[in-house]
Amino acid sequence: MKAKPFVKWVGGKTQLIDQLEALLPADFDQWENVTYIEPFVDGGAML
Repeated sequence: MKAKPFVKWVGGKTQLIDQLEALLPADFDQWENVTYIEPFVDGGAML
């Protein structure tokens, strides 16, 4: 499922999600006890 921003945000990263996701480890969604910190939440699409 594609992430969608929970608020509209000018300058958001929605169009970059595919490129940002490619930088994550392939099995990242299966890691346990991980703290994900998104310093620039913008609209929250990546989170």
